[in-house]
Amino acid sequence: MAVSSSAKTKHQNRIRLFTFPPVPHVYSMCPFALKLESFLRINDLDYDVVYTSAFSSKGTIPYIRLIPLGDEWENSVGEEVADSNIVIDRLLSDFPCPSQDELTALEKGTTHAIIRMLEEHTAQIGFHFRYGLYMSEFCEAAEIRDRIFCADESRLGAFVYYFFKRFQPKGTLKKSKYRNLTRHTADELWSMSNDDIQALEDLLSHGNEVGSQKYFFGRSQPSLVDCAIFGHLSQFLYIPMDFPQKAYLKEKCPFLLQFMENFRLDYWPDWDVKCTKKPNDMMVNDNNPEKKKRIAALKRKMITRLSAVIIAGVAVYFGIQQSN
Repeated sequence: MAVSSSAKTKHQNRIRLFTFPPVPHVYSMCPFALKLESFLRINDLDYDVVYTSAFSSKGTIPYIRLIPLGDEWENSVGEEVADSNIVIDRLLSDFPCPSQDELTALEKGTTHAIIRMLEEHTAQIGFHFRYGLYMSEFCEAAEIRDRIFCADESRLGAFVYYFFKRFQPKGTLKKSKYRNLTRHTADELWSMSNDDIQALEDLLSHGNEVGSQKYFFGRSQPSLVDCAIFGHLSQFLYIPMDFPQKAYLKEKCPFLLQFMENFRLDYWPDWDVKCTKKPNDMMVNDNNPEKKKRIAALKRKMITRLSAVIIAGVAVYFGIQQSN
């Protein structure tokens, strides 16, 4: 995708996108990353991708770095912009994004409400399912070990994957508790997320027949809301797991199924190629400064924990000796 001349004159930066390495079937295991990369595509913005598991300074992924046109592409660090929604706001501010130009105030408000619903409710229930309850099945279905962490090539990757698979479920269930999700039964949670999906189906189908409108708001071209919906529903539809939401989509949502097919064909014609394995720059690039930082941090953490174990052992030993 070429950058238009207007984009070059409006902003003297190039876009470097940092996102997780591809996984089979769904390309990205991160719905926020699919939303952001789709937004770049529908607006024909040129970008370069770095596949990594190194997070931004905010602890989020995806993120971008804006590289000044005069800088050497390979060596320039550029300005980091993190969090997918903040990235999109920055793109809207600095680059021509025609997908948003003609939206009405009502459509902009609806877009905001839908994205908040998807990201703060629908996706969180999906994460609860795949990370909190079925982590092993998710790791196998998405080939997380070798695709995300390159554990077949990197000892660091194998080490990080071990801790990811072991501790992510506990972290997710704790977040689910804080969000008050765990007070509900599993069936109640799936029903609530399906209500979200049904709301999208109703919006898309209102007054129309299947295939009569390609995208939301009755438009022939997509906008940000379409990118967000595609990113989130792809997680349920394309990952080969028995998500309750997948069954609901296939049984109850013909308009959304057609929408997903349209969007993927129109803006991801290279989908199958994008789903092939790519190296994780964080794990396999020995010159990556983030890798060196991660290794140093892991060493410090291991030394701290080992020291704590030794101190506790010594304390117990002397306590026993004194009691004798």
